[in-house]
Amino acid sequence: MSKRNVISFMRGPASEKDLLNSLKTMNKDEVMSVASELGYPFTDADFDPLIWGLEVKLAARRGEPFDQRFPLWQTMWGQYYFEYLVLDLLPALTKDEIEAAVA
Repeated sequence: MSKRNVISFMRGPASEKDLLNSLKTMNKDEVMSVASELGYPFTDADFDPLIWGLEVKLAARRGEPFDQRFPLWQTMWGQYYFEYLVLDLLPALTKDEIEAAVA
């Protein structure tokens, strides 16, 4: 359930710009605290492997290695990491890819 909470929580800020703006400068512990307050508790152990796994999946779909030269890292320039996850990573993956990651 906690992996699903990560995805459910991250989908909210995509349509709530004020929430995204407040979250984007917070550290991970602060973001997890807000997620918990909003009813989506998760831990580092839920978040890290899920997000890295989704990024690896996206790189594979693009036929690119997921390393320090991964082209989507360039997308992050001028963005905060949380913005990248919410606005670029999640929308780029299919519902089935995300479902397989949280199952």
